[in-house]
Amino acid sequence: MANRSPASATSLVKALRVLLALEETPQGRGVTEVARALDLPKSAVHRILVTFQESGFVRQQPQGKRYELGVTLARLGLRAAERLAPRVVARPHLEALSQTMGETVFLGIPDAAGVLIVDKVEPGQVRRVAPTLGAVIPLPQTALGKLFLAFCDANTRARLLETSRTPETEAWTQLLLRRELDAIERQGYAVSVEEWMPDICCVAAPIRNGAGTVVAALAVALPRSRIPQPQRHDPFAGGGPAVAYPALAPPVIEAAERISAALP
Repeated sequence: MANRSPASATSLVKALRVLLALEETPQGRGVTEVARALDLPKSAVHRILVTFQESGFVRQQPQGKRYELGVTLARLGLRAAERLAPRVVARPHLEALSQTMGETVFLGIPDAAGVLIVDKVEPGQVRRVAPTLGAVIPLPQTALGKLFLAFCDANTRARLLETSRTPETEAWTQLLLRRELDAIERQGYAVSVEEWMPDICCVAAPIRNGAGTVVAALAVALPRSRIPQPQRHDPFAGGGPAVAYPALAPPVIEAAERISAALP
């Protein structure tokens, strides 16, 4: 096979950047907006979008000039999702857990940039809880992310913690996080309280394959106001072991264990 020329490779990268720019804005974007966001010529962006539209990768909204992701991408995404064994096995357990607890339930898998949300079940609550399906959420500030950090090997954990460090992150914050990860590994579940999003709290438990490797995680998320009154506190205050969440953690852990038992 002939090697791809640098020029064609660059064109492909530009086209993929345009797709990703649409993915970041569910309500769609116009040519000018995409061009400005990516610092590309409007003519090039328009040409890319028209090409994608012809193949169904994007569609132009019936009213207005905005473009959004198309049915071809949706079809490819669904087929890729079907190949994620934890998602297929976990779906009925997510539905049962959401019905039992009356809260939003997520399924996440490790991703190079964080945790990819591959499934989500919402109950009939008036208030919806982010993130959306397909979103990638950060590692240190979420229960799902901290769970994967806690159960990965030491070298991977050190590397991920280093890459997630920000200029605002102090050394003592990293130390507290490491203590928290050790506590998560011991107790078998993770908790986050308004760390990533205001008023949103989350409890997560690991899902393991037949070899005992953590391949996914299950989480329930709810507004702080719906946490049972005696439990409305930071379970990791001072970096110490988590205080038990008797009304929240056990159902999540049990559902994760049932999913784990069904995985090869």
